[in-house]
Amino acid sequence: MSKPNQTHTAGLPGLVISYFGSSVAVEVEDGQVLQCHLKRNQELPVVGDRVRVSGDTIDSIEPRHSQLSRGTGHGKSKVIAANIDAILIVMAPPPVFSEYLIDRYAVAAELLNIQPILVVNKMDLLTNENRSDMDKRLQSYRDIPYPVVMSSIYSKDGLSELAHHVKDKTAVLVGCSGVGKSSIIAGCCPQDEITVGEVSAKGAGKHTTTATRLYHLPGGGQLIDSPGVREFNLWEVQRADVLKGFREFQQYSNHNSCKFRDCTHLVEPGCAVQAAVQDGKISASRFESYQKLMKEAVNEKKY
Repeated sequence: MSKPNQTHTAGLPGLVISYFGSSVAVEVEDGQVLQCHLKRNQELPVVGDRVRVSGDTIDSIEPRHSQLSRGTGHGKSKVIAANIDAILIVMAPPPVFSEYLIDRYAVAAELLNIQPILVVNKMDLLTNENRSDMDKRLQSYRDIPYPVVMSSIYSKDGLSELAHHVKDKTAVLVGCSGVGKSSIIAGCCPQDEITVGEVSAKGAGKHTTTATRLYHLPGGGQLIDSPGVREFNLWEVQRADVLKGFREFQQYSNHNSCKFRDCTHLVEPGCAVQAAVQDGKISASRFESYQKLMKEAVNEKKY
């Protein structure tokens, strides 16, 4: 992924906290927020970018230490947020809980070397029966291990735990529309006025975020909220990258474990990864996600 051009020393340093169309809100060091405009043919900054501004103009974008992108088709991608340290993968009880969507975000986090954190929101909707099923489905992520937070904006459960995980970090919330990302931010950042969507008769929340925005946590850290992404597609990755994204596969996927050195861990005989799935050492659901992502990946080099 490409990085912005090297920054210049001129201009006032600032942080992009929101953008909509050609208008970009930049927070400078004294807390003042400037509404800035882009120069003609200027690279578009995203929320989380460190920039330098002069008056109401962005002079330059500083190099990013990370950026989350999603594929838009035909080998192209769009940056969602910059300079993030963690991804909060927000789900809710069925029908909007999807292991495949979780795994696509988790692979992105692993490839960017940032922390994925699973958040199951609206836990107040769980019954004793579906709570047991949810715990079973989450166990494979706890075993990796990934942090898992069970939250509810009504009971306030999980909000302090969530704030602890992202203290002094910048985290982006991702997940389908209606899982309650805006509600989580409203609960964690009571100092900000945040619009929260109503729940429809079918139980799915309404999409309320219309522009990506950064919020400051009272105890330190930042949360970035972006418009709900119903289908998150990875940027163009190769098969070797997909394998790197499944951390728990690594101990079974070295060249000495499988019968064939160029094993893709899909259909080959004598595959240690497939054997680990059959033995219950690797989650069957995670392996199914791996198979799907391998089909989507670019097969340009062997590993």
